[in-house]
Amino acid sequence: MNSLDFDRLAKVCAWLNTLPVYMFQGQLTAALLLYAYNKADLSSVDHAVRVVLNYQASLEQPIDHQRFIEPVEQVLRQQPPAALVAFLAREVTH
Repeated sequence: MNSLDFDRLAKVCAWLNTLPVYMFQGQLTAALLLYAYNKADLSSVDHAVRVVLNYQASLEQPIDHQRFIEPVEQVLRQQPPAALVAFLAREVTH
């Protein structure tokens, strides 16, 4: 615990609190905390995570916490998975 940067951890926790964490399993919360702590640009992480969260909401089952980070990383590399691109490109009708 002493090797953690308290200020960085506090920023990541503040960011995490802007997400609907009440809907997350504890494993996803922990995975996002660890992932975001190790990334320099928290605003890019925020965008990528929110894109994946929106996609996940369209699925019948939530993405496993271990697999959730994969599409987040792909979005950050500007190489999102095809299924996510198709979801975002669909025509929204109400």
